[in-house]
Amino acid sequence: MKNSLLRDLWKLLTSLTLTIITLIILSLTSIIGTLIPQNESPQLYLQLYSPSTYQLIKRFHFDDMYHSWWFTTLLALFTLNLISCSINRLPNLIRILTQKSKGADEEMSSLPLQKTLRIKDWSNHTRDELIRIVKKYLHTSLTYYPSAESLNLFAEKGKYTRLGFFTTHLGIVLIIIGGMLGNYGYQGFMKVAEGETSDTIILKGSSQQKQLDFSIRCDEFEVSFYQGSQRPKDFKSSLTIIEKGNDVLTKVIEVNDPLYYRGVYIYQSSYGTSPDQGEVLLGVEQKTGEKKTKQYKVKIGEKVSLEEKGYKVKVKRFVPDFTIGKNKEVVSRSQELNNPAVQVALLKDGTLQDEQWIFLKFPDFHGAKDAEYRFTFLDFSGKEFTGLQLTKDPGVWVVWVGCILLTLGCYFVFFTSHRRLWVKVEEKKGEYLITIAGTSNKNLESFSQVFDQIQHECKQLGKTAS
Repeated sequence: MKNSLLRDLWKLLTSLTLTIITLIILSLTSIIGTLIPQNESPQLYLQLYSPSTYQLIKRFHFDDMYHSWWFTTLLALFTLNLISCSINRLPNLIRILTQKSKGADEEMSSLPLQKTLRIKDWSNHTRDELIRIVKKYLHTSLTYYPSAESLNLFAEKGKYTRLGFFTTHLGIVLIIIGGMLGNYGYQGFMKVAEGETSDTIILKGSSQQKQLDFSIRCDEFEVSFYQGSQRPKDFKSSLTIIEKGNDVLTKVIEVNDPLYYRGVYIYQSSYGTSPDQGEVLLGVEQKTGEKKTKQYKVKIGEKVSLEEKGYKVKVKRFVPDFTIGKNKEVVSRSQELNNPAVQVALLKDGTLQDEQWIFLKFPDFHGAKDAEYRFTFLDFSGKEFTGLQLTKDPGVWVVWVGCILLTLGCYFVFFTSHRRLWVKVEEKKGEYLITIAGTSNKNLESFSQVFDQIQHECKQLGKTAS
């Protein structure tokens, strides 16, 4: 009973039906994974779908499908199916690769391509010409089977191309394993201002932070623009890897030219001006008394005392591209300095007197007209940051090896074949009979054309009797 159950299980694992069904399910679920955004925030899903649909998506892990238990199970089942099919065919392959010829007569009688020629003359020169013809078309060495009554030649080409089936399966298995190993990697983003160092990234698709085993310092950031526009032409960063307090690697990176360190690819992905760093040059004019504008340099988030006792001004916030977003909140449309603005607060003895936004490009625009002071935004010297994308995929090299093996396997399977050719020469009644027989495990029609060319040239050996 137990043996019967094992045989049925093995038959299922090695069946083509299981392969086809698994591939269909994987294809259909992959379509779902393409249509539904992956690893996005709950807010985005609730914008796209109703709450009930979102709960269904969460229940079946369609929001992170390729890391779900059921998709991994499908891949594991498909991998097990490929391995089982390979093992099932392995004994037959070993037999073919290791078996020795049974002899010309027994071998040639079962081959599909056969031709017999008769010639009257035979000599060492004729034998050499025969060998030359066979080598010319099969591009391989010949095996001689000595016999007192006849000359037997055997030529074989492409025996190991039969491994193409196993090479293809191994390539697919390695690609799947490499993809699974990728689940143990990560992808995240980091912003580093010039001269500063960071060792923490924000993981993609979440607000979760991850601390690295090393730190990254941005030594210099440079951006160039197309003439007459604010459209970036190129931006690059000089980065230094710091580990255990020591500088271990420095490289200038730009788009499509990342830095690679300990399995982590560090890409140049974005740039901008840090809204919480830098220094603002303010013009301050008292509306009563002597109307004289005085200038103050104030760091973002800090405050400075004015000449009049008890009064201070604080720069609360800076945005590089001012606009009003949802819920009437101030947001930045981009990281470009298209519409720079700062939010300033006037304090008297620690009490808020006035709060307003002032604009670098619109100096005449002001908030509260009855305020005691008039502020102007004269200049901004901020710290530019480089936006980095960090990706670690421990399975990437496994996938590359799998792709190479898959390509080689497909080439062997579709474009090569195992060809065998026997030639037997024997004397009968004053004539010499040349019997040629051959076969190919694939593309027999193509090999039959080569076979015809061989026997056509063999007709020219000596004087042909028929």
